[in-house]
Amino acid sequence: MTHRPFHLAVAFVTALSTVIVQHAVISADTPLSSSVHRYLMGTSMTIEVYGGDPRSRTEAIDEAYASMTEIDRLMSNYRPDSELAQINAQAALHPVRVSAPMWGVLSAAQLVSQRSAGTFDITVGPLVRLWGFHDKRPHIPTRDELQQVRPLIGYEHLVLDERSQTVAFTRSGVELDLGGIAKGFAVELAGGVLRRRGFSGLIDAGGNQYLVGHPAGKSSWQVGIEDPDKPGGLLGVLDVDDGAISTSGGYHNFFVANGKTYGHLLDPRSLRPADSALSVTIVSPDATLADALSKPAFILGPVAGLKLVESFPGTLAIIATRGGGGDVDLTMSAPLRARFRSTTTRASTSLLK
Repeated sequence: MTHRPFHLAVAFVTALSTVIVQHAVISADTPLSSSVHRYLMGTSMTIEVYGGDPRSRTEAIDEAYASMTEIDRLMSNYRPDSELAQINAQAALHPVRVSAPMWGVLSAAQLVSQRSAGTFDITVGPLVRLWGFHDKRPHIPTRDELQQVRPLIGYEHLVLDERSQTVAFTRSGVELDLGGIAKGFAVELAGGVLRRRGFSGLIDAGGNQYLVGHPAGKSSWQVGIEDPDKPGGLLGVLDVDDGAISTSGGYHNFFVANGKTYGHLLDPRSLRPADSALSVTIVSPDATLADALSKPAFILGPVAGLKLVESFPGTLAIIATRGGGGDVDLTMSAPLRARFRSTTTRASTSLLK
């Protein structure tokens, strides 16, 4: 499959700005800005816009949220009327023609699945349900339960026909879950709205951010790398040029049973929560790919994870792991080292060898 841009109406970011982006917590020092917070796609979101007048900024924010609301309508696995729900219900029976946004996301997902040897896989729907992460009812599966869902997991079960823009499943019981990629697609569409209207700003959707332009007098975005041991604290600050930031970690969505912590990032190979990393932050011009790549990079760990991420042009990563002494080790793409400023003595950094 050939990799094509999944930006639709979205262009690449061409400028910089200065804010602190730490998941859903954002602050910006500018008198010419408007900021609106909403809950959408299962997370708290913020859109902040710089420049222009208050009315035009509000109109831009409303349109940007409308674009993300449409993606939620299409790709939510919590809505029985979503396009995703219709695919899951019908694709094992016959090919299902899909919308352009859905085709873009599914194509990107299959690309990352192929390049990551299946460590990113949107057919994990039955597995997510089995572990209780879908309905927030934690459950540790038995060996027999895991074996029952294993035949249903595998990106090879998803057949995309580019000419007809249709999707089919190779067997019944397959269920797609787009929770690992849809938000990235949504924030990039929203960023495209701001750019088309001539604004600078940012879209923050939990672990996914998209940065557009720059507020007056500022020269760079500053992204806080959250401390996985101290949520709300930082390991350091990263200066980035533009584009998308996506962070995945097991410290925001997990459950504890019998003294053991089980994170929501599931390895499609073992069918169990991954533990090769503490967190992964991806920097990329493409928010869809950034969102998707943060998951296999987490599962693969620092060496194989960075190699995968850097195989995509312009895409870089910081991967936090547990060091031998209990501290946090940060392994990062070489171009990011000069842009990273540590804010703690608890973290050590290294480059991919």
